[in-house]
Amino acid sequence: MTRSISLPMYDFPEVHASSMALLEALSVAFAAVGEDAQPSFPESSVHEHLMTMWKDDNTLLSQSCGLPFVEALHDYVDVVATLKWAGISDDRGWYRTVIVVREAQGAATLGEVGGLQPVITNPQSLSGWCSLGVALSEVTTDPQFVQPYVESGGHAKSLQMLQDKRADIASIDPGTFQLLSRHRPTLTRGLRIIGHGPLVPATPLHVSKIRNVSLEQARESVLEVISRPELAGARADIGIDGVVPMSNEDYSAIAPLVERAHAILPR
Repeated sequence: MTRSISLPMYDFPEVHASSMALLEALSVAFAAVGEDAQPSFPESSVHEHLMTMWKDDNTLLSQSCGLPFVEALHDYVDVVATLKWAGISDDRGWYRTVIVVREAQGAATLGEVGGLQPVITNPQSLSGWCSLGVALSEVTTDPQFVQPYVESGGHAKSLQMLQDKRADIASIDPGTFQLLSRHRPTLTRGLRIIGHGPLVPATPLHVSKIRNVSLEQARESVLEVISRPELAGARADIGIDGVVPMSNEDYSAIAPLVERAHAILPR
C-alpha cells in the first residue's frame, strides 16, 4: 500500500516547489526503510478535513497543529520532530505567535484591546485560539473583556478579516506571518504587532502509529532528510533553518494553556 506524506500547515503556492522538494526526499528516505509513501497535497485546508486525513491509516507522515495532536490525534500518531523557523524558533523548536491589530486602531498593548472583536482560525488551534486566550489572560480575568470571537478558518483569512475591518485582533502562527509578510504583503501591511502568545512547541511532524518502521527510525529519517545541505535552498525559501527532534511528551505543556485560554475565550 502506498501511503501519503504531507506538510499541509505551510504549503502556500508561493513555496510549493520547495515543499515538494522536501516531500520527495522524505518519500525516498522512507522507502529505503520499508515504508512506501508519496507526496500528497490535501485539496482542502478546512480543519475538519485535515483532521480526517491526519487520522487516516493511509497517512504515513504529516504535520498538524499542537492542540489537535493533544486533544484528538495522540491515539493515531507519534510526534517525531518540528521545523525550526529562522529568526523565530528557539533551539528547542519552540516559538510564540504574533498578536496583531490594525495600526489605525491605536492599540499598542494587549491591555488596550478591550471591546475589540477577535478573530480565530478555529477553536482547536494552538496558535489561532489558545495562544490569543492565554495572552489576554495576562491582562484580564474578564471573559467579556473582548467581544465573542468569530472564526475565519485559516491564518491568511484572519489577516484578511482584519484588513477588511470585519475583526480587530488576531493571533497568527509566526511562521505563517513571516511567509505572508514576504509573499502577500497586502495581508500584513498596516498591522501592528502588540504582543505574543506563550512559548509553545511549534507544529508537530508525526508518523502514523500503524507503520513498519520504528519510531526512532522514522525520527532519524525526518531529521536527516530535512537537514541535508542540498535542501538548504528549499529550507530558506520556506523560512526554516533546521529541524528539531520532538516527542509526544513535549506537547504536554499545552493542556494547562487550554484551561487559561478557555477562561477568557470560551469555546
